[in-house]
Amino acid sequence: MVDPKRVLSYEDMLKIIHQPEKVIIDVRSPEEVKSTGKIPSSINIPLNNVQDALITMSEEEFKKQFQRPKPSSSDELIFYCQSGRRSSEALDKALKLGYTKSKTYLGSWNDWSSKQK
Repeated sequence: MVDPKRVLSYEDMLKIIHQPEKVIIDVRSPEEVKSTGKIPSSINIPLNNVQDALITMSEEEFKKQFQRPKPSSSDELIFYCQSGRRSSEALDKALKLGYTKSKTYLGSWNDWSSKQK
C-alpha cells in the first residue's frame, strides 16, 4: 500500500507539468508510450531501467539520453505508468535508493488520458 502523502492527483499533475525542476518519469515500455502518448514534460525510463538510470548512469549519459540534467537525491521524482502498479514499484525503488521526495501519480496514464478531452 502506497503512503497517501506520496500520491498525486490529476489536479496536482496539471500544476507539476509546468514545474521543470520536478522530474516526471513514465515507467512504461517505449512501445506503450509510442502507442498512447505521454504526459507533457515527462521522460520515459522503463521500470527495469529506473535503478540504472538513477544510480549507474553518468550525468553526461543521462543528459544525452533524456535531454535534462540527472536528478539528485534531493529532487522530486514523480512516477507514472498505465494504471499505477509499475509506478508504485518505481516509487519503492527510488525511495530505497535515497530519493526521499519521490511520489507516484497512481491514476497514471488511464486517469490522465480520460481527463484530457
